[in-house]
Amino acid sequence: MTKWFINSVTDLLIAFTLATLLLFMVAVNYPELFPQRFFQYWAVATPDAMPPAPSEAPRQVSVVTQVQR
Repeated sequence: MTKWFINSVTDLLIAFTLATLLLFMVAVNYPELFPQRFFQYWAVATPDAMPPAPSEAPRQVSVVTQVQR
């Protein structure tokens, strides 16, 4: 009984480890498949060249607006 339990726990740990590694590899290589919130929790998986989201595009600010601030 104890041997069966240890083997089951070992198999579960191996499965979770492999799933985590697979998720990490896919997140690094294909960041467009994941929402932006995903990278807040997995900061290690943040790719170097993340394309900016359309809502985060830099906007042009006029000189008059900059002076008024």
